[in-house]
Amino acid sequence: MTGLYDGEGVLRFYGRDRDDCLAYAELFGLDPSRYSLFSLFGEPEWVAGDGFSAAAPEIAGLGRPRSS
Repeated sequence: MTGLYDGEGVLRFYGRDRDDCLAYAELFGLDPSRYSLFSLFGEPEWVAGDGFSAAAPEIAGLGRPRSS
């Protein structure tokens, strides 16, 4: 499960995977720089350029693996 959070950290949508969340974002015309995707069940996280953690950094072409 993946959640789509807005820039204020509010969960706006959750779905089976990132494709569900991306479809939601496209449907409502959300700017990729204004939301982040998070795994809801502890899958690997990524650090996105806007300071949020995203499960799929390729969404906005940003991100790098989080260093431990």
